[in-house]
Amino acid sequence: MRIWEQAVIEEALGDDAPRVLPEALRLLELRARVPRYQRDMLSWLAQQEGTTVGAVLTRELEDLACVHAEAMALAVPGFAEASAFPAAR
Repeated sequence: MRIWEQAVIEEALGDDAPRVLPEALRLLELRARVPRYQRDMLSWLAQQEGTTVGAVLTRELEDLACVHAEAMALAVPGFAEASAFPAAR
């Protein structure tokens, strides 16, 4: 998962994705209202890195998750398993 974007992995797994990946780790669509400059910033970062806005946002949220990991492991269902994947398997 450090080599390929998760969307690529899920697409390659196809119908096996739900069996292989913990539910909390599976991709879903998120809609959010953010200031225009933040949208443009995410687009710019994605372009600079040759990736997608989703990949940039996921990476940044992963950093946030690490900061709050202990509390989130207790409060967010599936967080501990998803954050430990694939070691937890």
